[in-house]
Amino acid sequence: MVELPLGGSAAHNPDLAWDQVRETILMMGIAVAQVRHAMEEGSASFTTLADSFAVTCQHIESLRNDLTQILPTLPAELDLPNKISEINAQNMQSIIAFQFYDRLSQRLEHVCSTISELAVLVSDHALPHQAHAWLDLQRKIRSQYTMEQEKVLFDAILHGDPIHTALIKAGNISINFDPKPRPADDGGVELF
Repeated sequence: MVELPLGGSAAHNPDLAWDQVRETILMMGIAVAQVRHAMEEGSASFTTLADSFAVTCQHIESLRNDLTQILPTLPAELDLPNKISEINAQNMQSIIAFQFYDRLSQRLEHVCSTISELAVLVSDHALPHQAHAWLDLQRKIRSQYTMEQEKVLFDAILHGDPIHTALIKAGNISINFDPKPRPADDGGVELF
C-alpha cells in the first residue's frame, strides 16, 4: 500500500519544505484507496451472488429428485428436464461471469500494487534519476502479473505503442465508442 507522508497535503499552505513529490504520493494514495474501497464493496456483492447461485443449484437438484420420487413418470407437458437444464445452463453462464469479475479484481489489485511501487520510487529523491531504478520497477511490476493479457499490455506500452494499440494487442478488448450492444466474443476465456 502507498506509504502516505504524514500531515497530509501542504498545497493549500505551501512553505519552504513544500514538495511536489509529496503531493504526487498523496494523490497516488487517494487512487489506491479508491480502487481498494471499490474492490471491497464489489467483493461483498460478489460473494452474496456466488452463494446465491450455489444454493439455487442445490435447490433445483433437490426439487428434481423430490419430483421424480413422487412422480416416477413426470407429465411430458411440464417439460421439467428441459427447464431444469436451461436453469442449470443459465447458472453456469453466471458462474463464468463471476470468473470475469475475479479477473477484474486481480487487475485492480495489480494497479494498486503498481501505484504503490511507483510511489516508493518517486519518494526517494535520488531514485527517479537512475535508469536502473526504473528498470527494476518495471521488472518487479511485470513479474507480479498472472494473466498473459496483462504482460502483453505492459510490454506493448513500454515498447511505445499507443494505449489503444496496446489494448488491441492484449486481446479480448474492443475499441468501440459506439454504445450499442455488441455480440459476445469469448475470445479464449481464461478460467481460474
